[in-house]
Amino acid sequence: MTDDALAVSAFYAGLFGWDMEAARDGGVAVRHKGRMIAGISPIKPANEEIKESFWLVGLAVDDIEQSLRAADENGARIYEKAERVGDYGHFAVIADRQKAPVLLIEPGKKPIGGGTGEGSFVWAELWTDDVEDVIAFYGDVVGVGHDTTDRGGETYHLFISQEKPRAGIVKIPPKLERVEPGWAPYVAVTDLGPTLDKVKELGGRVIFGETEHPADASVALIMDPSSAVLFLYEIGSSGEAK
Repeated sequence: MTDDALAVSAFYAGLFGWDMEAARDGGVAVRHKGRMIAGISPIKPANEEIKESFWLVGLAVDDIEQSLRAADENGARIYEKAERVGDYGHFAVIADRQKAPVLLIEPGKKPIGGGTGEGSFVWAELWTDDVEDVIAFYGDVVGVGHDTTDRGGETYHLFISQEKPRAGIVKIPPKLERVEPGWAPYVAVTDLGPTLDKVKELGGRVIFGETEHPADASVALIMDPSSAVLFLYEIGSSGEAK
């Protein structure tokens, strides 16, 4: 969701080599290696509550109507009810109890997301004020489980599905007073240093660089020209995390 689809389309095409295809609604369909992986949508004037650009992470569900009923019963806000988007499936937008917006997807015939290697989405994190609350909420609404692991000497919470970790959960530090609950995606790059230089050249901003992450020096947080943030995750030329 952005207030400048043209600028961010050029930014991400230059940064990751994504292919951009104009959509009927004024947005942009994003493809990587021929596969649909994302969309860039203009913020509509009617969306008065959306004050700034942001990435909307998608979670796959088996039955979107059932998930929407569970979301409603668990205190979520339903922003957009389930709507079919071609053969890609049904999509809906909700906000969890901490007001973090998220996209629910019941996949259709055509594949969306996924992929591996540079330029692919490889991880996502939910930054929240209440870890226990979101564990319960997403367990009821999406059907994910919970586990923990050690990260830099601290407990890192995980959403688990089909016995695999799917996303992380981060408690927003008190010092980050202006950070509101929300989801953040991670995109893989093979060489973080030059990629951060390119971020600046293309009109973006590096919020913290590769040596400043508290747990993993191969991660950086960037901001695109419309102020939407996402993480870069260095995988190296072999495709393995560095």
